[in-house]
Amino acid sequence: MIGKHHVKVRNREAVFEFDLYRNITIVRGNSGTGKTTLFEMIADHTRLKESSGVNISCDKECVALTDIDWKNQLDHISDSIVFIDEGAEYLRTKEFAGIIKGTDNYYVIFNRESLHDLPYSVEEIYEIQTSGKFHKFKKIFKSNSKHIYYREKMPGKIKLDILLTEDSNSGYQFYEHYFHGSSIECFSSGSNSAIFKWLKEHENQKVLVVADGAAFGSEIDRILKLRSISNIILCLPESFEWLILKSGLIKAEDVTEILQNPSEYIESAEFFSWENFFERYLIDNTINTPFQYQKKEINPVYLNEINSQKIIIEIYIK
Repeated sequence: MIGKHHVKVRNREAVFEFDLYRNITIVRGNSGTGKTTLFEMIADHTRLKESSGVNISCDKECVALTDIDWKNQLDHISDSIVFIDEGAEYLRTKEFAGIIKGTDNYYVIFNRESLHDLPYSVEEIYEIQTSGKFHKFKKIFKSNSKHIYYREKMPGKIKLDILLTEDSNSGYQFYEHYFHGSSIECFSSGSNSAIFKWLKEHENQKVLVVADGAAFGSEIDRILKLRSISNIILCLPESFEWLILKSGLIKAEDVTEILQNPSEYIESAEFFSWENFFERYLIDNTINTPFQYQKKEINPVYLNEINSQKIIIEIYIK
């Protein structure tokens, strides 16, 4: 599946209306916020269709995953929006992540806990906002123009000691080169999941965390709850490859349109996370050019002063 999809679900008592942009959308919230109501409306329509009293308006079929044998049910679902309730134990398994990877569905998952085996975006974590019988999705995590994420209050400027990234390849090499000779040290945690542990072990350091926002959804909540969060700036662009594309250095014909509206170009069956798409796009569109990109080792052309400034300006606040 590809593209943005508008969904409207209604019966006599409630109306839910929202847009979906990626293959995985997480809906969170306490009991009584509307999650169960929405899921049960979808489930009723899945079983009873029009006789359920539920009307669904969408360009794709909307289906609730209700069978105990969920794998068998998924085998018969294609090019659809699949809704999954938070009581499903399989959500927290590697098996579930492996099975939905490569499917051409979008998934709306109701769950209060982080799902560390799924690469979902910080941009696609919502709660349900209600006004009377009308309900809509509202983003939980806010960001500013430099992709700095926060919960309630925008962090003030802090003098940084460290830049920490999960990237141990070209991204880390780029940051290390850019900040060489400055007062800022660069470190790699090696993975998104290791960032939390690294920050807990360095609570007195003032840290700029730069990670791939396209797959950071399962980590953001616990990091923003750290006691040392006042010493942390959490910067989450889509990916390092996205930063390069955003810099304007790559002159591919459709790059501007893709950056403005990625959902219209990224097929969920092919790319489990948007970061995978931007990496593949950058590699494919720089082959046999001076800007040829590879993940393992940064091309020196990206490290010269003019080019590196164009890349870093999208995220770095002096």
